[in-house]
Amino acid sequence: MNRINPLHIALLMVALFGFVIYQHLLLQKKITQKEQRVLQLQEIGKEIATLKNYWGDKRLQKRRIEEIINTPFIKKFVANTKQNRDRYKVWLKNIDAKNADRIADKIFNSFVKIGSFSIQREGKDKISMEVEFRL
Repeated sequence: MNRINPLHIALLMVALFGFVIYQHLLLQKKITQKEQRVLQLQEIGKEIATLKNYWGDKRLQKRRIEEIINTPFIKKFVANTKQNRDRYKVWLKNIDAKNADRIADKIFNSFVKIGSFSIQREGKDKISMEVEFRL
Protein backbone atom coordinates (compact mmCIF):
# COMPACT_ATOMS: atom_id res chain seq x y z
CA MET A 1 0.00 0.00 0.00
CA ASN A 2 1.30 3.43 -0.99
CA ARG A 3 1.03 6.08 1.57
CA ILE A 4 1.63 9.76 0.87
CA ASN A 5 4.37 11.09 2.98
CA PRO A 6 3.15 14.04 5.12
CA LEU A 7 6.47 15.74 4.49
CA HIS A 8 5.69 15.84 0.75
CA ILE A 9 2.28 17.38 1.48
CA ALA A 10 3.88 20.01 3.75
CA LEU A 11 6.50 20.79 1.10
CA LEU A 12 3.79 21.11 -1.57
CA MET A 13 1.79 23.45 0.72
CA VAL A 14 4.87 25.63 1.35
CA ALA A 15 5.62 25.78 -2.39
CA LEU A 16 1.98 26.65 -3.14
CA PHE A 17 2.00 29.30 -0.41
CA GLY A 18 5.24 30.79 -1.83
CA PHE A 19 3.73 30.88 -5.33
CA VAL A 20 0.59 32.63 -4.05
CA ILE A 21 2.69 35.21 -2.15
CA TYR A 22 4.81 35.83 -5.28
CA GLN A 23 1.71 36.34 -7.45
CA HIS A 24 0.21 38.62 -4.80
CA LEU A 25 3.33 40.81 -4.76
CA LEU A 26 3.35 41.03 -8.57
CA LEU A 27 -0.30 42.04 -8.55
CA GLN A 28 0.36 44.66 -5.84
CA LYS A 29 3.16 46.13 -7.95
CA LYS A 30 0.95 46.32 -11.06
CA ILE A 31 -1.86 47.93 -9.07
CA THR A 32 0.53 50.56 -7.69
CA GLN A 33 1.78 51.35 -11.20
CA LYS A 34 -1.79 51.67 -12.49
CA GLU A 35 -2.74 53.96 -9.60
CA GLN A 36 0.23 56.21 -10.37
CA ARG A 37 -0.76 56.29 -14.04
CA VAL A 38 -4.35 57.20 -13.11
CA LEU A 39 -3.07 60.08 -10.96
CA GLN A 40 -0.90 61.32 -13.83
CA LEU A 41 -3.85 61.16 -16.21
CA GLN A 42 -6.04 63.05 -13.75
CA GLU A 43 -3.43 65.83 -13.53
CA ILE A 44 -3.19 65.98 -17.32
CA GLY A 45 -6.99 66.08 -17.55
CA LYS A 46 -7.18 68.99 -15.12
CA GLU A 47 -4.54 70.87 -17.09
CA ILE A 48 -6.37 70.25 -20.36
CA ALA A 49 -9.66 71.39 -18.82
CA THR A 50 -8.02 74.56 -17.55
CA LEU A 51 -6.47 75.32 -20.94
CA LYS A 52 -9.74 74.54 -22.72
CA ASN A 53 -11.62 76.95 -20.47
CA TYR A 54 -8.92 79.58 -20.95
CA TRP A 55 -8.57 79.30 -24.73
CA GLY A 56 -11.98 77.91 -25.70
CA ASP A 57 -14.21 80.68 -24.36
CA LYS A 58 -15.24 82.82 -27.34
CA ARG A 59 -16.54 85.68 -25.21
CA LEU A 60 -13.24 85.87 -23.35
CA GLN A 61 -11.31 85.78 -26.65
CA LYS A 62 -13.50 88.57 -28.06
CA ARG A 63 -12.98 90.67 -24.93
CA ARG A 64 -9.20 90.24 -25.17
CA ILE A 65 -9.26 91.22 -28.85
CA GLU A 66 -11.32 94.32 -28.11
CA GLU A 67 -8.92 95.25 -25.29
CA ILE A 68 -6.04 95.04 -27.76
CA ILE A 69 -7.87 97.13 -30.37
CA ASN A 70 -8.95 99.75 -27.83
CA THR A 71 -5.43 100.21 -26.46
CA PRO A 72 -4.68 103.94 -27.03
CA PHE A 73 -1.54 103.48 -29.14
CA ILE A 74 -3.30 100.90 -31.35
CA LYS A 75 -6.73 102.53 -31.57
CA LYS A 76 -5.44 105.51 -33.56
CA PHE A 77 -4.22 103.18 -36.35
CA VAL A 78 -7.37 101.03 -36.65
CA ALA A 79 -8.91 101.65 -40.07
CA ASN A 80 -11.58 98.95 -40.11
CA THR A 81 -12.80 95.92 -38.22
CA LYS A 82 -14.95 93.05 -39.38
CA GLN A 83 -16.42 90.34 -37.23
CA ASN A 84 -17.74 87.01 -38.47
CA ARG A 85 -19.08 84.15 -36.42
CA ASP A 86 -15.66 82.71 -35.63
CA ARG A 87 -13.24 85.34 -37.01
CA TYR A 88 -12.40 88.92 -36.14
CA LYS A 89 -10.42 90.93 -38.72
CA VAL A 90 -8.66 94.20 -38.01
CA TRP A 91 -6.98 96.50 -40.52
CA LEU A 92 -4.36 98.93 -39.21
CA LYS A 93 -3.09 101.73 -41.49
CA ASN A 94 -0.27 104.32 -41.54
CA ILE A 95 1.88 102.72 -38.87
CA ASP A 96 5.46 103.89 -38.37
CA ALA A 97 8.29 101.49 -37.43
CA LYS A 98 8.31 102.19 -33.69
CA ASN A 99 4.58 101.73 -33.30
CA ALA A 100 4.58 98.69 -35.61
CA ASP A 101 6.99 96.98 -33.25
CA ARG A 102 4.87 97.89 -30.21
CA ILE A 103 1.67 96.72 -31.91
CA ALA A 104 3.19 93.43 -33.01
CA ASP A 105 4.55 92.83 -29.50
CA LYS A 106 1.16 93.58 -27.97
CA ILE A 107 -0.64 91.21 -30.36
CA PHE A 108 1.83 88.34 -30.15
CA ASN A 109 2.24 88.55 -26.37
CA SER A 110 -1.51 88.47 -25.73
CA PHE A 111 -3.49 85.32 -25.10
CA VAL A 112 -5.45 85.39 -28.36
CA LYS A 113 -5.70 83.01 -31.28
CA ILE A 114 -4.23 84.56 -34.41
CA GLY A 115 -5.50 83.22 -37.72
CA SER A 116 -3.35 85.34 -40.00
CA PHE A 117 -1.05 88.33 -39.78
CA SER A 118 0.12 90.25 -42.81
CA ILE A 119 2.13 93.43 -43.30
CA GLN A 120 2.19 95.60 -46.43
CA ARG A 121 4.39 98.58 -47.12
CA GLU A 122 2.38 101.75 -47.81
CA GLY A 123 5.16 104.23 -48.30
CA LYS A 124 8.76 104.88 -47.49
CA ASP A 125 8.30 104.69 -43.73
CA LYS A 126 4.68 103.57 -43.25
CA ILE A 127 3.11 100.13 -43.24
CA SER A 128 -0.32 98.61 -42.86
CA MET A 129 -1.22 95.44 -40.99
CA GLU A 130 -4.06 93.01 -41.42
CA VAL A 131 -4.67 90.77 -38.43
CA GLU A 132 -7.24 87.98 -38.31
CA PHE A 133 -8.10 86.68 -34.87
CA ARG A 134 -9.95 83.43 -34.30
CA LEU A 135 -12.67 83.32 -31.70
